[in-house]
Amino acid sequence: MKKPNPVSTVLSVAAGKFTRFVLRKTGRGGTAIPGIVSMKVCKSILAAVSDGMKIIVVTGTNGKTTSCNMIEHALTEAGCDCLRDKAGANMLHGIASDLVCNASWNGKPRHPYAVIECDEAALKLVAPQINPAAIVVTNLFSDQVDRYGGVQNTLKEIRTGVEKSPKSTLILNAEDPLSASLSLNVPNKVIWYGMEESVGVRGDVDLSDAGVCPVCGSEYTYDYHIYAQLGGFCCPKCGYKRQKPYVSVTSIDRIASDGSTVQMKVGGKERTVRIALPAVYNVYNAAGTIAAARAVGIPVQKAIDSLGTVHSAFGRLETFDLDGTRLQMILVKNPAGCNQAFSYLTSLEEDFTAVLCLNNRTGDGHDISWINDTDYEKLCADPHLKKIYVAGECAKELSERLTKAGAGDDLQEILTDYKVLVARLKEEKRTVFALPNYTSMMELRSALNAETGNKEFWE
Repeated sequence: MKKPNPVSTVLSVAAGKFTRFVLRKTGRGGTAIPGIVSMKVCKSILAAVSDGMKIIVVTGTNGKTTSCNMIEHALTEAGCDCLRDKAGANMLHGIASDLVCNASWNGKPRHPYAVIECDEAALKLVAPQINPAAIVVTNLFSDQVDRYGGVQNTLKEIRTGVEKSPKSTLILNAEDPLSASLSLNVPNKVIWYGMEESVGVRGDVDLSDAGVCPVCGSEYTYDYHIYAQLGGFCCPKCGYKRQKPYVSVTSIDRIASDGSTVQMKVGGKERTVRIALPAVYNVYNAAGTIAAARAVGIPVQKAIDSLGTVHSAFGRLETFDLDGTRLQMILVKNPAGCNQAFSYLTSLEEDFTAVLCLNNRTGDGHDISWINDTDYEKLCADPHLKKIYVAGECAKELSERLTKAGAGDDLQEILTDYKVLVARLKEEKRTVFALPNYTSMMELRSALNAETGNKEFWE
């Protein structure tokens, strides 16, 4: 996209910066509004404020925020001055807000690198304007069906963005037949990451999102599964199949609440990798981080070392201390992600309390039928689960689903006042795991911050 003239650039940047200043002074985050104002003044401002930057864009259904957090940490640890859109406003105007407000008054970028989280539907609007060096696609699962209309439509949205970014290196999950198909019929360089059959993970198998072969329309066969539709897929008719990854997890030695230790083969060389975040899905995020670092020229060992000291992003395995009670928050928003969270909890073999929160606002998707496809039975059958608090605007519906899963009145309790809920959690003598969807996470997190004195995510 053609860069705007200097006068338009200065006016646009000034408008965006002033808007954010006012919003922050009045106690608001100021995530998307500065970008809206700035782009009203100059529609092409993103071309100016991103000019010359090495930008890594991360998109996909699950793992965007955590992957961005890992990649930013890898770049920072390697000595790169890096901008990160930590506010989580991952649509066009939210991304514009961060790039504009972190530019100089004449629109020059202040950071040579940036890691940008981008909504799947927004990629086609954002990528052509900022020319990312790399696009990381984490995975594709059914999510917000009332908004996206199904996972195939989500794939189509991302493909449009990729086609508008022919010079961007694609970082793709080799085990996901959907995101892997983005490599077909495009000129982009691809760096693959994934897991080998030797890791021995056998999570839930759900091929409802896998679709059919994009080349010939046949159904896939699998050599092995990791979870959902991820695994060693192959089309028996035309040969479309999982590609050999550059970053490949060969074994998972340890997974605990404080992190994981795995063996990875990176460019053919075996390495031991310590990841300071738990759960199998974060092993995928770590592998994608190493691939992304390579795409922008960061030494592989620097990226590997950084994974051992990475901290959780807000709401994603973020930990709070409630007067000695440890609370860990895990954002969940669709069956695949929720089931993986349950797998993590039930693997720890320690008594715990669960807090399940569900809203159905625009930021979450109004359709909550996905809870019927989620394996709450696995959670409720865990003997270490001692109590469930149910919160959010859809607490009644969620409680009914839990009852069907085997959670009786003695196990679950509806408690929708977050201030009262936090006070109750302070009395717990065991670890608490909170599993909210997006807008309920923001509400619960505000109540936790008020109690613990933590800052808001934008501060």
